[in-house]
Amino acid sequence: MAGHASELEIAKKNLTDAIGDNVKHYWANLKLWFKQKISKEEFDVEARRLLPQENVHFHNDFLLAILTRCQIIVSTPGEFGVSPRQSVVLDKQI
Repeated sequence: MAGHASELEIAKKNLTDAIGDNVKHYWANLKLWFKQKISKEEFDVEARRLLPQENVHFHNDFLLAILTRCQIIVSTPGEFGVSPRQSVVLDKQI
């Protein structure tokens, strides 16, 4: 699973570098989407506004890396001595 963790870290770094000074706005919007305060469409519109067109793929790569990481966590029962659902909660706290 370490390989997938580094994929997520790489995707996050690439996205952060591509967004630059507006990265805090991106993370705030991501949290709003996770909390279901804004829709996925609203989140995507804001992400595209923050990124030049040629860098939008970093946004997509990051979301795909998150989904891949979550899929691995829920498909690996008992890892870290907790249930898959608890693993997801722990990852959110990190």
